[in-house]
Amino acid sequence: MKNAQIEINAASIKDFILAEGIDLVGIADAKNLLLASPPRPATAIMPSAKSVIVMAVAHSLGAVYAPDIMVWTRNKMQSSRLLDQVAEKVGRLLEREGFLSTPISADKPVTIFKAGFEYKGKKLPHTRFLGHLSLKHAAVSAGLGEMGRNNLLITPQFGPHQRLGAIITEAPLESDQPLNGKLCTDCKQCEKACPVEALKDGRYNVDRCYSYWSKGFKQVYPERLRDWTSYLRMLMQFNKTRDVFIEMSQNYITDVDYCIECMKACHVGTQWEKIRPKLLKKEKS
Repeated sequence: MKNAQIEINAASIKDFILAEGIDLVGIADAKNLLLASPPRPATAIMPSAKSVIVMAVAHSLGAVYAPDIMVWTRNKMQSSRLLDQVAEKVGRLLEREGFLSTPISADKPVTIFKAGFEYKGKKLPHTRFLGHLSLKHAAVSAGLGEMGRNNLLITPQFGPHQRLGAIITEAPLESDQPLNGKLCTDCKQCEKACPVEALKDGRYNVDRCYSYWSKGFKQVYPERLRDWTSYLRMLMQFNKTRDVFIEMSQNYITDVDYCIECMKACHVGTQWEKIRPKLLKKEKS
């Protein structure tokens, strides 16, 4: 299984990926991935898959702590592009060597569930996006980190500050072992930092998080008639200073986020110990 440049095994694939500018890489058994809800196994995408290669690129910490979150948005976009480019390159390399492979994007496209879709006996209050593979769960399986209280992947090196991409492949690569150490403590700084109490008592409220993170709305879409008055009042207040149509256009083009407070509050990450700001300010949203 050789060509003129690389031997197809776990060590050589990792070296190749790291040389392309990726910060972390791990490999998981495609048939034994930790699954999210709803389950999205790698074998649903490729029934013959044997391995999932998971890659991580660290965010610029300066962008994370910039007063305007748009600075971080741009860095997130560039990190995703790097991951996608390397995933394409690795996938092509593996297929040239006879192993069916498919890159999994760090960003979009995703599966979209329309508002009103019934999931687990409850109608979704808003449209929800779902990746074809839960990259953070795959990363845990590949030994890159663990799930934090903030519902994000936490790695020893970068804490919650990284983007993820992957390649599903038939190549039988040696898997990495999940981490044994506990990175996320009970400091609860992410819970304290959340502007909408989406993180509370160890639980994650996806609706509260989504409404604020994706739109900047502190109130979720009303399910009860009596809540509509305050919700409409909030929209009218926002309309005084924001152009919703233009903003939505920008959001769909550049994938703008309105909040990363739980990320900023997390102090895990050995690479950031010397440069992490001591005094934190809430980002401008």
